[in-house]
Amino acid sequence: MYSLLEHFRGYNFLSLDLRGEIPEEEEKGLLHFFGRGRKLTFGEIEKILSYVERSDDVTGVTVTIRELKIGLARANSLRRRLLGLRRNGKRIFVYVESGGNIEYLIASAGDYICMPPWAMLNLVGLGAEVTFFKDLLEKLGISARLKGYGEYKSAAETFTRESMSQAHREMVFSIIGDLETQLEEALSEGRGLNPADMKALIDRGPFVPESALAEGLIDGTAYESEIDDRAGEVTGVKVKSIGAPHFHRILKIREWLKSVVGKIGGSGGTIAVVADSGFIALGDSGGRGALKTMGSDSVLAQLDRVSKDRGVKGLVFRIMTPGGSGTASDLIRKRLKEISGTIPVVVSMSDVSASGGYLISLGAGKIVADPMTLTGSIGIVYGKFEFGGLYHKLGVKKELIPFGRKSLMFSTSRGFSEEEEEKLDELMKFYYGEFLRTVSEGRGLNEAHAEKAAKGRVWTGAQARDLGLVDELGGFWDAVNIVRREAGLPEDKIPLLRFYPAVRGIKLASIFGDAGYSDFLRVLTENSPLPGCEGCLAVMPFHIRVK
Repeated sequence: MYSLLEHFRGYNFLSLDLRGEIPEEEEKGLLHFFGRGRKLTFGEIEKILSYVERSDDVTGVTVTIRELKIGLARANSLRRRLLGLRRNGKRIFVYVESGGNIEYLIASAGDYICMPPWAMLNLVGLGAEVTFFKDLLEKLGISARLKGYGEYKSAAETFTRESMSQAHREMVFSIIGDLETQLEEALSEGRGLNPADMKALIDRGPFVPESALAEGLIDGTAYESEIDDRAGEVTGVKVKSIGAPHFHRILKIREWLKSVVGKIGGSGGTIAVVADSGFIALGDSGGRGALKTMGSDSVLAQLDRVSKDRGVKGLVFRIMTPGGSGTASDLIRKRLKEISGTIPVVVSMSDVSASGGYLISLGAGKIVADPMTLTGSIGIVYGKFEFGGLYHKLGVKKELIPFGRKSLMFSTSRGFSEEEEEKLDELMKFYYGEFLRTVSEGRGLNEAHAEKAAKGRVWTGAQARDLGLVDELGGFWDAVNIVRREAGLPEDKIPLLRFYPAVRGIKLASIFGDAGYSDFLRVLTENSPLPGCEGCLAVMPFHIRVK
């Protein structure tokens, strides 16, 4: 144990504000060096909590939670970190302004949970709503000529079917069922209830604060401005909070001094962190939000910087992606494999790391996933959208002039010929076989076991661990600790984390992303497969958003 805030005496609580999206990676800029003008990344928040856990000065944490735009895995990881602080004697006070399953999952780690009097706790459990666009596309004159290789590889079904196939339904029921059980167990742990009672409570939701208090889901009602007073009443001390961004700036200054002078507080060694998210594509990363891409060139440039840094003793590769380009995924996997031959490399999976994201993970020495992570989806999707009917409706006419038997195979004006269908099946069989072989070699599984775990099926992190697809269950900081141990870094000191942020320009194209608006225009005018792709797609069959 040590005093972290030697120059900031008087602070005894950390104030953590959680709202909206919690990004996995930062965008580096000169003004951002000390953390100003941007949101803290998920890894930075976990690092702050690790320092708080060891600090003699900070005795508790106040957490303010507003509507979050994160998945179950990130929420569960934060829950476990806060529970860890609580078990180590720190007091956790949580103010939930609004929210449901995600927000309450984090809040359940608190000693004391409060809500404003007019709030609502939308704790109702998990369910699935699957959307299909086949009829809409037909009305527009668009045909989805898509195929999936793998019994459960249902990504194409969104556009080619009007309802779920039996395999698709089986997979979704399995995922939601496992996540629901985990949710009930996690909430029970924090509130001291048994899972059966928690399930019964969830079935009675949503709750107004008065009902939530009566059911033991919260401990009181209060406004945000009163949370420090409540913490003071419970602990018997006057609360003086330091905000997480301010705390992070202190850490940045302290770590910078340690790296330059090497005299302040010793050193726990340096671990590199590369974090990225989005649809995997060849080229540079770009875009924002749903149009964000993880470009292979950008990621490889980050990994090259890591490999050339002699002070780095290990690497945590933090990833959140539903998949994407098989080629780009394999290029990143190969580079991770090369680096893992020189230093320990651990992949930390976020909310989703499936298909191409799982392929990338096979390059690491170890894979760590949260029990609620969605992963697997080992399969292939290939094909195109045919816009011939739409062109006709819009009065757009095209003349097709082939100079080879398959030169217009990916024309968006027509479907596939029988010969082209056969070629497509041949290509998909090859890429699926390569995917299986890479899984088998990377995980040390025989072909039969790899095939059982594959078939395009999505698994929760807990299910994937049982199948041998991941090594350990845990979050970002668990991955850091694995790297620290394998690198032989001292256990009594927190390692210095060196984040390698993605550098993105502000050109117009990057606003839309590599698989965004610009590619929508291209797919209307060029002979090409799916937008943003060059060959096979290794992509998850659906997107799950938990509220």
